[in-house]
Amino acid sequence: MSILDFPRVHFKGVARVNVPTANRNINNTLDIATNTVLQNGAAFDLKQHPSKCHEYLKSFEPKFNAQGQEDKAGQFNHVTGYNMIGNNHFSWENTFVTSVQLKHGCYQTDDPLVGSKLTLWGHYNEYLRTSFNRARWVDNDPTRRDSALIYAGQLTISDGDASANTAHILSSDIDCTHGVRWLNPGYIVNKPKHFMQDEMAEARLFQFSVSKDNENFIFNQLNIDSAFLEQLKITLEDPEVLGLTVQYCISNLSPPSQPDTPVFCDLQGTISVWRKQDMATSPTGRILQPDDASQFSPIAVKIKGNWVSFNMPISIPYQSYAEALPVQSGMPPKLTHKAALGDLILKSDSGKTLAVLPESVYQQGNNSTGVFDVPLLVNDVQLETQSLSLQSNQHNWHETDWHIQAEQHIIAIESANPKSDYKSTQAIDVFSYFRGKPHPINKLIPNITTPKNLRCDVYIETDKSGRGQLNIESLAPGSGELFLGEHHSPVQVRILSDDWALLDVADENVDYDFLYHNVMGYYELLYPFMADKVFSMADKCKCETYARLMWQMCDPKNRDKSYYMPSTREMSSVKSHLFLKYLSNVEQSAMPKELPPLEPQFYAQGSIKNKEQLITKLRDAVDLELSIMLQYLYSAYSLPTYAAGEQYVKSKRWTQAQLELVNGSKERRKNSGWRGAILEIAHEEMIHYLVINNILMSLGESFYPGEPVFAQAAKEKFGLDTEFSFEPFSEHIIAKFVRFEWPHFFPSVGKSIADFYNEIRIAITEIPDLYTQDMNKQGGEHHLFLNEIINRAYPNYQFEVYDKETALFAIDFVTEQGEGASADSPQFEHSHFNRLRSISKNLTLSDIPFEPAYPVLKNPVISQRAGCNVVTNPNARALMTLYQGCHELMFKMMMQHFAQTSKGSMRRSRLMNAAIDLMTGILRPLSVHIMTLPSGTAGRNAGPPLPQAIQFKATSNYEKGCLALAQACKELAETAKDIKVTPPETQIELLEFYQKQMTELATNKLSREG
Repeated sequence: MSILDFPRVHFKGVARVNVPTANRNINNTLDIATNTVLQNGAAFDLKQHPSKCHEYLKSFEPKFNAQGQEDKAGQFNHVTGYNMIGNNHFSWENTFVTSVQLKHGCYQTDDPLVGSKLTLWGHYNEYLRTSFNRARWVDNDPTRRDSALIYAGQLTISDGDASANTAHILSSDIDCTHGVRWLNPGYIVNKPKHFMQDEMAEARLFQFSVSKDNENFIFNQLNIDSAFLEQLKITLEDPEVLGLTVQYCISNLSPPSQPDTPVFCDLQGTISVWRKQDMATSPTGRILQPDDASQFSPIAVKIKGNWVSFNMPISIPYQSYAEALPVQSGMPPKLTHKAALGDLILKSDSGKTLAVLPESVYQQGNNSTGVFDVPLLVNDVQLETQSLSLQSNQHNWHETDWHIQAEQHIIAIESANPKSDYKSTQAIDVFSYFRGKPHPINKLIPNITTPKNLRCDVYIETDKSGRGQLNIESLAPGSGELFLGEHHSPVQVRILSDDWALLDVADENVDYDFLYHNVMGYYELLYPFMADKVFSMADKCKCETYARLMWQMCDPKNRDKSYYMPSTREMSSVKSHLFLKYLSNVEQSAMPKELPPLEPQFYAQGSIKNKEQLITKLRDAVDLELSIMLQYLYSAYSLPTYAAGEQYVKSKRWTQAQLELVNGSKERRKNSGWRGAILEIAHEEMIHYLVINNILMSLGESFYPGEPVFAQAAKEKFGLDTEFSFEPFSEHIIAKFVRFEWPHFFPSVGKSIADFYNEIRIAITEIPDLYTQDMNKQGGEHHLFLNEIINRAYPNYQFEVYDKETALFAIDFVTEQGEGASADSPQFEHSHFNRLRSISKNLTLSDIPFEPAYPVLKNPVISQRAGCNVVTNPNARALMTLYQGCHELMFKMMMQHFAQTSKGSMRRSRLMNAAIDLMTGILRPLSVHIMTLPSGTAGRNAGPPLPQAIQFKATSNYEKGCLALAQACKELAETAKDIKVTPPETQIELLEFYQKQMTELATNKLSREG
């Protein structure tokens, strides 16, 4: 019965909760039925800057100081709460196995599994391709304290001392969202005088289950010699066992000492087997409800053999705090002892004492995490015909014979469309138990407390296994609730706003202003974490830059993924599809007015003999990755965008099938065609570039920006016989790219990139004293552009390099992502080699030959260079000059980031994020634009110029460096304004945005990290 079975794993740690708190509708600041932020009872004027709304929300009194006391100068108030900029991230920190159990009452602490680390992860982000993905905590109805819903994608158990690139003891996908099942609002009896006292006193119980049949369920792949794991393996082979159930509790919130910071809570939990009769997300057993639900929570009881087991992790409150608040470390404060209720006596209806849970047992509970076993005193065969009660000298619990629960008890559904016959319904799974065992029910009438908002089937019925379904239909936006027969079994329903009228808006009218007014403005006002950590949706240039990504993150198909945006999930599907319309318009606006017219196998010899030679070779590797990445980008941008491709289809130059080959599907979901595939590979090459730099920096070298190398110079430097050049997409170029990524395990003629890296790998393995014992972590902390296989195996890998092992792992990461580990490995399918080979096949086997790319020049330049073609058209040259300046600026920003410290967080650095924005928001659209302009050579278009080495020396003086970058942004913006034909307005805005940001960084008006 849920976690009352055996074997059991008990764990403890800390939960980090970063939920937004300004959405709780204190003082009538929000209409959740329409997603409208209110100011003095009326909708906030979105023409005002969002900061005006934030000032309004923060102006409410009373105000409170860091000690939680009323203070007119305090930084807190009830309306914004403690964390207005929360991003919904939820994680388990420092969570370890404390004991394991194979039988009643015996807690083993000497098993090898004890001390292992448990981590809860989010879902792999297929669009950003990231690692280190966080789970999300979402308050489905922020006005309720019991509406928390967790979106998590992966559970891992690892060795307590494991590094990021170490395999797991256990890993599994999580296929269900899970919400608060039990809530104890008075888990701490003596509440402190603090404005957050109610939240601090709360405790919540969650539960989810993982299937043993999931293809990504990995069990004891380290072959740990553990009697517990061996028994668990045998138990999992039972056909009645579906997998594992994980129950965990969050309590004892530590109040923050300053606003807009996450909080930390105590975390404890238990893992046991998930059987067919059990619910995945709710405790089962004989459920005893407390007489006083304000300070106590339910208890699940199981009687088997001569033992009684109790599941009661948050059922009995603690008396008070054992230290002063707030705790300086920010961690949860120590507590005294649980309420002294005396011994707990389990009795039957007949008055017999069945078992005694001594106070000394439930007061300790250090190893049990709230799950206890005591001997059964009376083995009465009539127990199944009698209700149970648990009695003490102060409080009692009584069994509710029928336990009827919904597997999905916290849900959100669309509103009904008043202009059509469309009904918005959702079927939820219902389980029915009688005194702990599955039992059918017949024609049970649900109790709807909000009949204006929803309705459901007239009756609930379940089969002999206690399972059935209930259909719920939305009637009006807002919050709804119904009970499955008893007041202990609520189903919470959030009915999303009625936005069906927006379907009538013509696609071409969904521009930035429309999208901001109807969708994004609400989130900018109420959830400013995007503006604080990523980018403000009030910045048109940023939204246009990331229009495609915004659609992908808001795609309703991803709603149950942890990475879905908005993270609070109260946006209707109608509004989400406006992002796709906006993306289409952004692509249309970027289109030109007129479309343009139609030797033996080499073996590495271990030639690198010392550290200096290795450093030289690693710099060559940086040059190699940079040079290859730029070639991929040039080829990808030579392919028309989806919007331009649609025009080709209309003009009969392409077929619809050819459009899908080049650009993928209209929805721009996972399939983005050849163009998207090559761009993905280019992004991964950029990560390879950074990974090799991390190895360099781990050896004590400074960040190396690299030098693009082409033509004969590339052949001489890298020893490869494949030409390095900027050329448009074609069969010839794809064949060249396939050759770049050729695996070492397939026979070939001549030296390959795999051979190039093999020399480096041998050197790292063989050269002594590359790393000393006292070296700290150097470089890393980024998680973009990792494939799903890497993320699943190493979800906390962030490119860090600090010793020989991690350096070798980094080299393997680079080569395996390019070529695949072996022909029969999972990596091979997702390798650059295989993806490019698939493109080559589809292009070659196309029934009707066609030219997919713009006819752009090979190796375009502004000034004469050997082997290159000079562009003479003045309009194209002007844009190429701007492109060249912005390309250099991007690298200057990266160099300036690393000039501070090689340990700096790339993930959070404003300089690194600015460099990525320049790549995405300026270089990408400029590339597309330039490639549609004539070059001056008949029949050929221009293209982004072949780059040269960056002539820039970063300074260790951060302020001085940022001022120089601000000046560069200003000069480039002025250059852009002088371009006469189709001036790049969004790019000008972005340059001016970063001129301002660099100036603020230089004058310490903005934090260096986002």
